[in-house]
Amino acid sequence: MNGRSMRTAILVLAIAALVVAAGGCASTNMRSQVSPDFPGEPYERVLVWIDLDDTMLVQSAEDYLVEELEDIGVDAVAQYTVFFGEKEYSFKDRKRELNERGIDAVLTLVLTDAGATRHRIPPSRYTVSRRNPYTGRVHHSTRWTGGGVDVNAWADFKAELLDRESGEIVWRALAKTSGDASVGRVAFLQSVSREIAGSLRKDGIVATK
Repeated sequence: MNGRSMRTAILVLAIAALVVAAGGCASTNMRSQVSPDFPGEPYERVLVWIDLDDTMLVQSAEDYLVEELEDIGVDAVAQYTVFFGEKEYSFKDRKRELNERGIDAVLTLVLTDAGATRHRIPPSRYTVSRRNPYTGRVHHSTRWTGGGVDVNAWADFKAELLDRESGEIVWRALAKTSGDASVGRVAFLQSVSREIAGSLRKDGIVATK
């Protein structure tokens, strides 16, 4: 298993091992930067390309990111709807396909690292006092409550926007997504997708509504 496959497997196992609850959510911290090579005209049609070995995970992730981009008015397309996974494409073939579909930029997302941390939470102690109604004596007893293990899953991502014509990277972002034991992998993908869309809109790199 290569490094990318291992990171994908770690992400899937780390998140899938958590208990999925309806109220769970993930949070993402992101830093983005616009390249000085950005031509200045916002891109209007973007291809979303997520690089993972798990085909089903790729399709879900691309769908989430496309949905977030469309919500802010970006005309976005998932790459799995354009390129067949098992077919080999030359650079020339890919560029021709993008040209024919009117795509002027490619947004890539790569998982760079992932894992889970465990933190032991000690139980808290409290005292219960009771008075014997017959003797009048007060009895004290110690009780324990809480405690356990807090599990936190995390994943690091790198996103880049490439100009179709020049192939140059015109925008880049690094993100860290994390969540506790109530979070599933869907929430992870939705969280990082939401932040990417927000950052692209804030940086003025794509045409939005």
